[in-house]
Amino acid sequence: MTALITSIVLGILGLVGLAFLINKLPKKLHIVIIVFLLALIGYFGYELFDSIAAPVKFEKVKEERYKKVIAQLIKLREAENAHKTITGKYTDDINKLAKFVDTAKFALVQRRDSSVADRDKNKRFGLNADNGGYYKEIVVTDTLGYKSVKDSLFQNVDIATLLDYSFTTEGKKIETPGKISLETGTYFDDDNAISVFEARAKKSDILFDQPERLLEQELRTKAVEGVTGEEIVVGSLTEVTTSGNWPRQYATSPK
Repeated sequence: MTALITSIVLGILGLVGLAFLINKLPKKLHIVIIVFLLALIGYFGYELFDSIAAPVKFEKVKEERYKKVIAQLIKLREAENAHKTITGKYTDDINKLAKFVDTAKFALVQRRDSSVADRDKNKRFGLNADNGGYYKEIVVTDTLGYKSVKDSLFQNVDIATLLDYSFTTEGKKIETPGKISLETGTYFDDDNAISVFEARAKKSDILFDQPERLLEQELRTKAVEGVTGEEIVVGSLTEVTTSGNWPRQYATSPK
């Protein structure tokens, strides 16, 4: 952008210099040349303004859209984690995930400490638990009831639509060319087979209508305060994680 601003400023200065040379030309051409030079000055002035304003506007649009998509990715992660907690694995079928959220229930449990006779130890030493024998501490889990997954975590969320996103600009709904992709797999850690999932949204789809130059810069982003890479990602198929690749400031509710 610095090179662009420099060239624009030099261009404007050059045009101003040319304006002083008009007196050497026939007077009947003065008006035509002045109008032409003013038009060029106006054009370069607009380019200068746009080179400053466009990145500011881009950052605002990017932040609003990223927050919306990330909010959906977070809800998707919560739904997937609930599915894994109850069924033991993730799912890559959004309709099955939606049905699960609508119908599944969490067990409401209470854990309490207790003690029971240590039969093995008492037998080994010939003791009786009621007469100086050994006891061992245990944790007892009581099921108190069940609560709907939908009511607990997703009262106002339509899980079936979480892979789709659109944006509103100046009161107009903007349909994007892409959607969130959802995959599941199995990660092997020694002899353990662990269910994993990954959801991705392409930056180029989210910012499809933004200036190409600024979009290309964003796709190359590698910064602590930015979303690194060409996609916004949560989870992974190559490691056991449900983290996202976005910084903290994006993990807030969109306006």
